[in-house]
Amino acid sequence: MTAIASGPDTPTTTNEVGAGVPRRLGRRGESGPEAARPFEYRALDQAGEMRTGRMTSLSEADAVARLRRLGLRPVRVRSAKADVAGRELSVPGFGKKVKPGELAVLARQFATMVSAGVPLLRSLSVLSSQADNPLLQSTLEQVRTDIEAGDALSDSIGRHPKVFDHFFVSMVRAGEAAGALDVVLLQLAATLEKQVAVRQKIRSALAYPTAVLVMIVGVITAMLVFVVPIFAGIYDDLGGTLPLPTRMLVGLSEVLTTRLPFVVVGVGATVVLVRRWIRTDSGRHRWHAATLRLPLVGSLLRKSAIARFGRTMSVLTRAGVPVLGTLRITAETVGNSVVERAVAECEDAVRRGEAIAPNLARHEIFPAMVIQLVTVGEETGSLDQMLDIVGTSFEEEVDASVAGFSALIEPLLMAVIGLIVGGMVVALYLPMFRIIDLVQ
Repeated sequence: MTAIASGPDTPTTTNEVGAGVPRRLGRRGESGPEAARPFEYRALDQAGEMRTGRMTSLSEADAVARLRRLGLRPVRVRSAKADVAGRELSVPGFGKKVKPGELAVLARQFATMVSAGVPLLRSLSVLSSQADNPLLQSTLEQVRTDIEAGDALSDSIGRHPKVFDHFFVSMVRAGEAAGALDVVLLQLAATLEKQVAVRQKIRSALAYPTAVLVMIVGVITAMLVFVVPIFAGIYDDLGGTLPLPTRMLVGLSEVLTTRLPFVVVGVGATVVLVRRWIRTDSGRHRWHAATLRLPLVGSLLRKSAIARFGRTMSVLTRAGVPVLGTLRITAETVGNSVVERAVAECEDAVRRGEAIAPNLARHEIFPAMVIQLVTVGEETGSLDQMLDIVGTSFEEEVDASVAGFSALIEPLLMAVIGLIVGGMVVALYLPMFRIIDLVQ
């Protein structure tokens, strides 16, 4: 077998083999009670050479059956859970991750090779060899091994939800069913590229204000720690009662300088608690609802979410995915909890035989134009075209909003910096206007 064989000078190799049985996924893609577990194995190949490696399977018996299908004779198969846990230990925030841009490039390259008639296994070998991301590379190798053993491409990539989400898997499955994998992969690549472009525009628009806010916090902290204590010492020597703004500034400085460890711990604990709260369903929903109400930023985030909603539903509908599956996948991949709940409720209504548009109209997140286009699409049987118009229109609105946001935010932030720093300076120098009274 190509996936596990080595050269004659290397009698022992280490490989990781994918599970032969797919996981059962819940609504959000979590592993069900039948999730696969890692196993280590030692087995003899057809030449009598020893091979070692890893594989994922539901049980030891499934692992043995898997090895035999690969043409190996198992010598030892045992659970590798403890070892895998140790090897996957990493610093939080620096774990392995495949970015959407990498998946977009992968989909386009995959489509090019498939349309050129390159065999599936060879295409995966090429994609794996040129992947820069170690996680993506190892995942493609496991997918290739699964396909070589007779599994479908969609089933193989579906075992790796941390790399391929439901949208990617469903598109591939639709392409396999229609016999047009290259066409669907091109549509998938175009959709992912547009989503990445929208995200990058939003990030670039928010990068400047974020940097300015960090600078503001740094300037304020430096003044409170180094400048204000000097003035406070002078005013203490003079005696008298300081103006209220000065007393507030001096008190804040004393808290920051004398209780700095407690402040740092308190801020850190608050950040951790807020992040954990956001990971919950209710916290995530409230957080997204709050961000949509923010001035300037909220409108930008809303347009981005609707653009993703329209583009995702359009591509899935055009690929032949059933309407209930389209709504479920869109809800799981739209990236905004407010839109996610609205689409999920719409899915439940469609399951009862109702139309999509009237249920979307119950949620304020969707503008009237979206409702009208979806209504026309349902009435004329051109829902994919109408949703594509929604996606394109709101992507253009995101571009316009980013340009307007960038032009407006710079003078606004300069005004904020002037007010904060200027207010602190005025508060420090207010007692100087009463210096004679303080001396007396």
